Amino acid sequence: MALFRFSCVLGLLLFSFFNSSLKAQWSVTGGLYNIYEYSPEYSTGLSMIYIIYGDNNMSLGYTSAESGVEMKCFRYSTTAVEGQEVITEQSGSYVSIVNPEAGHGYYIEENGIRKSYIWIIDYKNFELKLNSLTYDPDGSDCETARLELDRQAEAITYYSINGRRYEISREMELSYNTLKANEESFDFESIIAEEKTVPNRYITVTAPLCNTTFTISGDQFLKYWNIEESVTSDEIEAFAVDGMAKAEMEEREAGNEIDKVTSDFGGSAPINMTFYGMANYPVTTYQAWELSKDSEFGIIEATYTDQDFSYSFIEEGKTYVRYVISNANATCEKVVNTFTIDCSESSLEIPNVFTPDSPSGNNTEFKVAYKSIIKFKGWIFNRWGNQIFHWTDPAQGWDGKHNGKLVPTGAYYYVIEAEGVGGRKYKRKGDINVIRTKE
Repeated sequence: MALFRFSCVLGLLLFSFFNSSLKAQWSVTGGLYNIYEYSPEYSTGLSMIYIIYGDNNMSLGYTSAESGVEMKCFRYSTTAVEGQEVITEQSGSYVSIVNPEAGHGYYIEENGIRKSYIWIIDYKNFELKLNSLTYDPDGSDCETARLELDRQAEAITYYSINGRRYEISREMELSYNTLKANEESFDFESIIAEEKTVPNRYITVTAPLCNTTFTISGDQFLKYWNIEESVTSDEIEAFAVDGMAKAEMEEREAGNEIDKVTSDFGGSAPINMTFYGMANYPVTTYQAWELSKDSEFGIIEATYTDQDFSYSFIEEGKTYVRYVISNANATCEKVVNTFTIDCSESSLEIPNVFTPDSPSGNNTEFKVAYKSIIKFKGWIFNRWGNQIFHWTDPAQGWDGKHNGKLVPTGAYYYVIEAEGVGGRKYKRKGDINVIRTKE
């Protein structure tokens, strides 16, 4: 049984080997360099396109997957239904085409059945020549640069079996130096930009952020043969601007403050911010931070020209801050980023009782609850009108002590004057009940 299984496996392996070796295939030779095989779209009906460099010594043949079949070869120019039979020489399962010509499609008939369509291209009929590459200022703007290419580059075309005309991309490569923003390091780094392009007269690319030259090379066929063409422009002075902007807020403990500053730059004032800008210097010669209460910046209320600056926001509502840059002649300007800082409406809440020696540790200080208070003064008086405590920071409070000792249980009197965002004034007076657990 084991010997029988081994024989079956060996038989299958031998069958697969001989079957694969007899797979129908075309063979194309000739030209000055190796044949370039291009796989066309499936919809063309072609199995392969063979591109040669010079067809003077070209040979074309076809090997059938079966033996003992009658083979005929046909050539067509635009559509396979108009194919004309060509002279061939057959030997067994191989047939060679006599005097094959590039610029045509070929297909085989095996016992009257059409098989395997191909197309032959002689690259020398579509030779690429690159003469010069120049910058075209009239066709450029702040985002793109237009180049004018003086070249010789006819379209490399072929036809599907149904007569549809196709063009093969030459896949040219354009390279130049530019800058790339690195958000992590908050700086620009030099890179070589590489883009695929076609050899049209005018070529539009992303405008460089530094002085550079442009180089076009190719095409994919000449590169394959190691004889690619290339042309380089004169150095072009950069004009486009780009930048980065970030903002950081000063963190503070929540404490008794209501709606403190949040991560999206909103909450209780004052909101202390620091802004950082970065641009592609020296192309960027002007930079400014603009502040406005209008999201469209119809009215700009303040402008700061420092690269980095700090600001304390104390006005109720939203303030918009944007980073603006431009080049020397102001032909290219860019708004890099816009930040929104939202100051909450002010409020002030005052308790009327606290227990300074509470065993639980809760409510042991007299503290106001506040939001967006920018000025503050507070006084505590005993029942005889004597001042026993004064403070100017709403985040602080009275711990119930006077001269280092806790005051006795009883009623005390407070006076508070404060100012919130938007100019709102607070004048509050009232009683504080101090409750001692131990006396």
